[in-house]
Amino acid sequence: MNWFLLRISLIFLCVQVSQSLASVQTVVVMPFANLSKNPALQWINESFPELLQDRLIWPNVNPLGRDERLIAFDRIGIPYSSRLSKASLIKIGQELDSNYLILGDFTYDGKRLQASTSILDLRRNLLGPEVKEGGGLEELQFIIGKVAWCIIKQLDTHVSISEEAYYARFPTIPNAALENYIRGLTESDISKQIRYFREAEKAYPNYPEAIFQLGKVYSLQKDYATSSLWLQRLTLKNKNYSAATFLLGLDYLQLKSYEKAAGEFQQLSQSLPLNEIYSNLGIAMSFCGQNEKATEAFEKALEGDSSSADSHFNLAYHLWRTGEFGKAEQTLRALVQRNDQDGQAYYLLYKCQRALGKTTEAEASWAVARQLTPQVDSWESRKRIPDLFRIQSNFDETTFRLLRLEIEQLHNNKTTGQAGEQKIRGTLGRPQ
Repeated sequence: MNWFLLRISLIFLCVQVSQSLASVQTVVVMPFANLSKNPALQWINESFPELLQDRLIWPNVNPLGRDERLIAFDRIGIPYSSRLSKASLIKIGQELDSNYLILGDFTYDGKRLQASTSILDLRRNLLGPEVKEGGGLEELQFIIGKVAWCIIKQLDTHVSISEEAYYARFPTIPNAALENYIRGLTESDISKQIRYFREAEKAYPNYPEAIFQLGKVYSLQKDYATSSLWLQRLTLKNKNYSAATFLLGLDYLQLKSYEKAAGEFQQLSQSLPLNEIYSNLGIAMSFCGQNEKATEAFEKALEGDSSSADSHFNLAYHLWRTGEFGKAEQTLRALVQRNDQDGQAYYLLYKCQRALGKTTEAEASWAVARQLTPQVDSWESRKRIPDLFRIQSNFDETTFRLLRLEIEQLHNNKTTGQAGEQKIRGTLGRPQ
């Protein structure tokens, strides 16, 4: 079972622990259609899902983000658009395994912005009543807040805070900053993206979403030093803090600042015990010479996903680097049995077998390694092996946020909560 399926199975485990727990409702907000005939306002169509995503974070509600929407559109081969048939909308919802789709459009007559919103219940194939909110263009964020409040009340009939208290949770961003931020999200040209995000942060200093996107873009461009400078500015309270910490750890790994990388991944593992985090933590600790702790981190990564070839390889590589050739060989044998096309694994297996005096077996492993990965010849002739650790760069914050919602529900159940959470922690490999 791969790690994604493992996490999904854990979600179902949480539900089974207590039938009295309220189910988490997954919500996808589609871009709003621009009916104003004014192309200059096209940025607003993506402002609605971007801001609603934040405003719909609520107990038992899991709003998915832009990245998930883009992946779903790509998988089913539909161009990303705000104008889709009901059949296409249902396909998107099914691809994302969502309960509800939020649909809408807006008009603008030069003075008043009018937004219309409906909720499509995908389980019952039922379109809810239309909600209309309006105001001046400068009130865009307040309008979106009122739309969000209406959606929350439909999804949760036992809202415990006042409408005013709900609105107060979200700061008002200057429209100029919001527009630049949205244009940055939708821009495909990297240099223009950076310019838009920088303009957004200039118009709204310390704009956390723009800062995160800048860190992300620079990291993708392999400008890890600049990326790290931006990501360091995000605080614990920010919604992207976990993803930013993960990216910052990756930056430090690439910059060979291993102690800093270990610190970031260690901190993150306390709240998000994902195998990707533990694997990267193990890499950082191995380079820091914290060999026992590195082994422990790699083993925790395998507890989270025992089928991960990269985690097995990283553990074996670490064991080989620290002279534990017998243990490394054992891990590598199992690895090449699962995947007989991994030339690097065969190369390490050769190195271990040679160190253990297993000459015949070493020669056989060397032959396969040379065939699959010809560059091993130069590694041997130069007596210089490149860093073979396999850094894990994927971070699925959305799925784990859903799992955390389930854990919070278990906490609220005095009878079964503790037992249920222990099961989850044990499966994830979280320290008790």
